[in-house]
Amino acid sequence: MKKLLVCLVTLVGCQQSGDKKNVEQVHTQVMAIHDEVMPRSEELEDLKEAISHHIDSLSKIKPVPGNFQARQQEGILINKALTEADSLMYDWMNNYKADSIKAMDEAQAKAYLELELKKITTVKEKINGGIRQAEKFLGN
Repeated sequence: MKKLLVCLVTLVGCQQSGDKKNVEQVHTQVMAIHDEVMPRSEELEDLKEAISHHIDSLSKIKPVPGNFQARQQEGILINKALTEADSLMYDWMNNYKADSIKAMDEAQAKAYLELELKKITTVKEKINGGIRQAEKFLGN
């Protein structure tokens, strides 16, 4: 009976230690994605500006090309996607509460971080997708 109790205590201790390691691993993943995409905010702004200039320059061409309106709409939609991606990044940063993780037990912290990992992954996909789309539009 004593051996069984010792085994159970050891097993629970190992599980908790493993959870803590998982929490740290997920936190590291979250921050790695943030650190990867955050510097791209300036790139988003540059691309939005370049697209706006492109649309403006197209409007000065006379006679107006037949595909101008479609091209203009495409640029407007891409700029909207870039703005949305940038806003998602800042919203995520404003809502991410790294300090509150310390007050959570390991299971809660892991669940919170896994949710944040999904959110920041979505942000990454929107930013990278928007940049690819803008570069293709501009012919880069």
